[in-house]
Amino acid sequence: MPTNTDSTYFKIRSYIRNIILNILGTFSKPQPGIHILNGHRILDETEPETFRSLLKELSKYVKFIRFEEAVKLITTQQQPLEPLVAFTFDDGFSECYDCFAPVIEEYGVNACFFINPNYVEGDQKYIDNFNEHIVMTHHKQPMRWNQIKELSDRGFIIGAHTMDHYMINDDNEDILRYQIITCKGIIEEKLGKPCQYFAFPYGKLTEANELSINIACETYEYVFSQSDYKHYFSFSGKVINRRHFEPFWPKQHLKYFLSAKKR
Repeated sequence: MPTNTDSTYFKIRSYIRNIILNILGTFSKPQPGIHILNGHRILDETEPETFRSLLKELSKYVKFIRFEEAVKLITTQQQPLEPLVAFTFDDGFSECYDCFAPVIEEYGVNACFFINPNYVEGDQKYIDNFNEHIVMTHHKQPMRWNQIKELSDRGFIIGAHTMDHYMINDDNEDILRYQIITCKGIIEEKLGKPCQYFAFPYGKLTEANELSINIACETYEYVFSQSDYKHYFSFSGKVINRRHFEPFWPKQHLKYFLSAKKR
């Protein structure tokens, strides 16, 4: 259990970090390259204006593009002369349908939503356990299949995120195949179209291993992390890297992270 000293340390560390990022971001300029941003949630589910305001500010400095276009540019090793930004969101919370999708559509682009089928179909007991003990995001509700199907029909991409938001860095091949492969089959059955994209949960490169990445690459056309965002690829070119953000973060933070030169 964290102690009061630990809590104080992290609060001070967060406060100092915010100050530094605000200063750096004020003087930063997004760099040419393909930037895939990956978020999860909003703080207040009744408040989409925070996200709308963030995109309005970012649009002054970058061009938003469709997710599949970003993937194609990265995999064909294109070198754009301007900063291009695409969006993904993990875990499939209800704000993906209620907030993120409608705001993103205002810019004529889409996003990819990486979902966990067992969370989509879960009863309240499963949902509460998922929120409180797995993703540590309180009081959320998942999108259901009818909402996910509608987003897919509207041009959004639906990707796989394991069955249960499972950390795929173990060596139990049976569990890995269930979490990674079964996920694809269920999404394809529900949506009636191929599922080509997989993002492993938690996203750090240490939270997957060669066995799990090989299974994912055999199953999906594209695999994504949430780490090492200054480089396009990890795991010897098998995995595409994204940059973590949250829609309620200050705009200066995003400007700073987008100022990284992509390699």
